[in-house]
Amino acid sequence: MLSGNNLVSVLMGSPTMIVLLLCSVVVVTFALERWWFFTRTNASTRDFKTTMQRYLSRNQVGEFYKVCKHGNSSLTRVVGSALENIRQPREEVEQLIDIEIEREQIHMEKNMVVLGTLANIAPLIGLLGTVIGIIRAFKDIAVTGSGGSSVIAMGVSEALLTTAAGIIVAVIATVFYNAFTRRIRVRLTEVEEMVCHFWKYIGSGSPTE
Repeated sequence: MLSGNNLVSVLMGSPTMIVLLLCSVVVVTFALERWWFFTRTNASTRDFKTTMQRYLSRNQVGEFYKVCKHGNSSLTRVVGSALENIRQPREEVEQLIDIEIEREQIHMEKNMVVLGTLANIAPLIGLLGTVIGIIRAFKDIAVTGSGGSSVIAMGVSEALLTTAAGIIVAVIATVFYNAFTRRIRVRLTEVEEMVCHFWKYIGSGSPTE
């Protein structure tokens, strides 16, 4: 096993390991940012549906528009956009809703490409570090003229650390990426379902009333 000093020397002497450490910081930072975003913009679909039904069944479009304007979720922004343009023909409103849903999807997918990319390339970066480390180990053996299984084993074990680090970074990035992808899919489904209820309950009126 590598001692603490040897581990520090490997970290300091391997540019690949430094890159992987930076990748791990990026993964954790963006994962926390996305987690905070989904937590901050979370909304109860049941409560929103009840509120929408209560206002729109009474034709209180303007009051419900005010509720949506004060909201901070995809549901309130999409429905609020529909209410804001409710005087337009239904076909145009539906197009605006589709555009707003796409805009929300882009907003929810922010930084997701970084997590997905690091999940794919982190093992490759680790493997590159291993190859470089093994080449360096055999080169040192050839230069010094000292060998033996123990020397080779030590050099290979140090080189394999980058592969292990790359796998760890990839696993963390993959877990967060899959979790957030599912959260996005659920939210978009909830928004589309709420749009259907919106057209069911909408009546005459205007948010500017």
